[in-house]
Parts: sequence; C-alpha cells; structure tokens
Amino acid sequence: MKRVLALLLAGLMIVSLAACGSTEQKETAKTEYKLSQDVDEASVVDGMMTLISGDDPILEKSTASWLDTCVLYEVNIRQYTEEGTFAAFEAHLDRLKEMGINTLWLMPIHPISETERKGTLGSYYAVSDYKDVNPEFGTMDDFKHLLNKAHDMGFKVILDWVANHTGWDNAWIEEHEDWYEHDNDGNIRSPYDWTDTAQLDYENYEMRAEMIKCMQFWVEDIGIDGFRCDHAIGVPANFWNAAVYRLKSVNSEIMMLAETSASATLTEYAFDSCYNDMLYGQALMTKGGVATSSIQDGMVRSQNYIGDSFPMNYLDNHDKNSYEGSIADRFGDTYQTLLALTYVSPGMPLIYTANEEGYDHEIEFFEKDTVKWEDEPKYADLIAALSKLKAENKALASTNQELTIFVGPDSDVSISSEAPTTSNSKVFAFSRTKDNNTVIYISNLYYDPIDNVSVDFGFDKATCVVHHDGTTLDTAETEVTKEDFKNKDYNPYEFYILVVNNEN
Repeated sequence: MKRVLALLLAGLMIVSLAACGSTEQKETAKTEYKLSQDVDEASVVDGMMTLISGDDPILEKSTASWLDTCVLYEVNIRQYTEEGTFAAFEAHLDRLKEMGINTLWLMPIHPISETERKGTLGSYYAVSDYKDVNPEFGTMDDFKHLLNKAHDMGFKVILDWVANHTGWDNAWIEEHEDWYEHDNDGNIRSPYDWTDTAQLDYENYEMRAEMIKCMQFWVEDIGIDGFRCDHAIGVPANFWNAAVYRLKSVNSEIMMLAETSASATLTEYAFDSCYNDMLYGQALMTKGGVATSSIQDGMVRSQNYIGDSFPMNYLDNHDKNSYEGSIADRFGDTYQTLLALTYVSPGMPLIYTANEEGYDHEIEFFEKDTVKWEDEPKYADLIAALSKLKAENKALASTNQELTIFVGPDSDVSISSEAPTTSNSKVFAFSRTKDNNTVIYISNLYYDPIDNVSVDFGFDKATCVVHHDGTTLDTAETEVTKEDFKNKDYNPYEFYILVVNNEN
C-alpha cells in the first residue's frame, strides 16, 4: 500500500511541478520533492504529505542566504495611507528603500469575515478566503503590481499567514464542518476569546492538505518570498514541517518566521526565525532603570535555535502597539539606544509601521486610523545607518550567533579572562565578530549620566559609525582609539557603534 501511495504522490509531484512552469514569475530555486519512507499513509491526501515528524530523515534544514542581511518591516496596509490600498502604499517604497529596509512583511491581506466581526472593519486575522485579497486593499492585480514593483526594487515580500483558525464566513465552515474543532455541544468553537474566529482541527488531514495548497498558491502562482506565521505554536510542528517541505520544493529560498518564542521543534526544520520575546521584555524594563546587565539574557543564543535559525529582535509590532502603547509610551528616551541594540544583537531586526516616525499613537485594530506622516520621520536617519551596517558588515549576519558581552564587576555573570571589562555595570557593551569583521556596541542604558567609565574593547583603534549622545545623532565615520574610552563620561542613553577590520 505504501508503495502505491509513493508512486501516486511522486506522479502528482511531477504534474504539479510541470504545471508551475507555465506561470509567469521570477525564476526561483527549486528542489526535488521526495516521498518520505516514513510518511503516515493516512496523511497522504490528494497527493499531499500533510504530516512529517521532526526525526524524519527526509528533512534537511536550510536557510536562505538573503536572510543574513534581512531588515524586516511590518506593513499595516489599512492604516498606512488614507486610501488604505496596495496602490497607495507603493508610493512609500522609495522612502523605505532609502532607509535600508529590504524585506516587507504584510499583515494579512485576505478578505475578512463579516460574521462575528469585531469593530467596523474587523480583524485581519479572521480570514474568509485564503486565496484572495481583501477588497478594502484593492484587487489581486493590484497586489501583483505591488509585489512586482517591490521585487524590481530589490525587496523581498512575505505574507502574514493565519493557519490556526479562520473567520466564520470562510467557505470551509459550510463545506467542511469536520475541519473544525467542536465544543461539548457539537458547535464549532473559537480559540481563546477570539470570538470572530473558528478553531481549525489539525487532526483532520484533508484540512491540512488544503491549507498547504493555499500556502503553495502564494509562493508558486503569485511569487511571494515566505510567511510570517501567526500563532505558530497553536499549530502542530509536524504540519509546519510538511508545509515548508512542500513550499521549498517550489522555492528553496523562502523565509519562515514563527510568531512565538523559540522552540526546538519549530526551528529544527520549518522555521528560520522566532520572536525574541526575552530581549523585548528586558528592553522594556530599561526605562525603569533596572540593572542593565540582565539584558544579555535576551541576547545569548538559546538552545531552542537549531542549525542556522535565529531570533527576530523587536521593540514593536501590531500587537504591542495596539494593545500595550506606542513606542513613546513603552520606551521613552530609551528607544533609539534599544533600536540600535536590536540591529547589532544576534538575529534580525524588525521595524513596525511608523516606528521611523516615532509615532506616539496606539493604532486602532478594528477601525480606520490612518498614520499621520511627517515630512521628515524622526528616526529615519538612524534606521538608515543601522540598516546599512547590517547589510555591509558580516559580523551582523542573522545566522552569526557569536557574541562577547562585556559586563561590570557587580554582575554575577562569569566572563572569560580575555573579555574586556567595564568599570560600571550601567554601561553595557558587547562585540560581534565574523571572519575579519568586528562590531562593538557601547551604551549607557541608564536614565542618569555616568562618569569616569573605562571600557577596553580589545583593539587599539576602531571606526565609530554611529554615535548618539542622548540628543544628537552622528553617522559620520570617525577613527577612535581605546584611549577614547578610558575614564569617559556618558550622557543618559548615549551609545556608540564601532567597527574593526581585523586584517593585518
């Protein structure tokens, strides 16, 4: 029986791959889709493997090389412009390009269910059709135009994918009620208090197969570059493995980002990156003047990152902004110093809609609430300088987890005798190195000035590429020596980023 299924699946893969050759899209790297010898026969539905366990020998971890320089930007299409459309957003691509943004994460672009809708416009995460676009944003042709223009400008584009649940208007509810979980009374249930959504049942392999086909549609037929997967921990890892294995047979260079803290079961194959929730939590406390050396807990590589997987470092996203306050509310004067930290810490950085503006407003989630853009976004120059450094310096490669932290004498963290030290733990410093490149970050993460601090960063001289004295940003390249960082005074939240070329 398994041999028959293997032949059937292999044949369908050939047909599928042949069919994709007729679609108009940019050439992508494809890999051969092979049948696992250990696949559960019951999980083969319509020629689709829907379940692959983490110990399956068919799985082989790979990470696209472009992720090493990824600067991710979350786009809230609805609120980005007065029109709230794909076409209107296109006008901002040049500005984002100038800031060094190279990857766009679009919040869900699918039609939104009206049944049980929250607010006037509803939640993007109550999807009524996985293979269409929200008419609020435009047409499928409008989306393709945006995608093609973004690709032509060098952007990658990933979509927000909601696999845990659908909206109540989704056709699956009428056509396949058994694809959903039910309560004790036999009614389809909602997850948590998300009453505008219906919980999918991942014990149903037919549903899994259709979900994978919908994801494949966007990669193969439309040409997107990957997914940010909403509530990824709510979906079985063996589904994500099967989905990504199929998607990488179409384009081996896709990006997969999981909305969850790192989990070894997710990063051992399916996901390139997970949310760095620990770093966010430590950064959030900095405003209150807590011991800054503890921030390193969110920077040291977790054993939950397998292979070349890495953290996604963030200070903001749609959830944090809409429900916990603006970046001004949460971070105040610490924002620029911590933003720099998210760029130079191991992993990749995230910028959310209007962060460059320093936007002091909680953007509505279920209503129209257009961002009020200024002519000169407050943090655009800093983001541009940090993005340039991320793109050009190999030490900041997303997959490079090397980290040397310089900590103060009153910290309980042990350090090697070779590590440089600081005479005050309120000053935080660390370095990243790869090949012949080193990047050093030194900052006062405290709300008061600190005087007479010495940091030996381990080199006789370096080039300062970013300096913020707490008030003014300076991105002119300036040569500095280790003597410049002896017995030095620091303003509140002052920081330096130095680069060293280690070639003799």
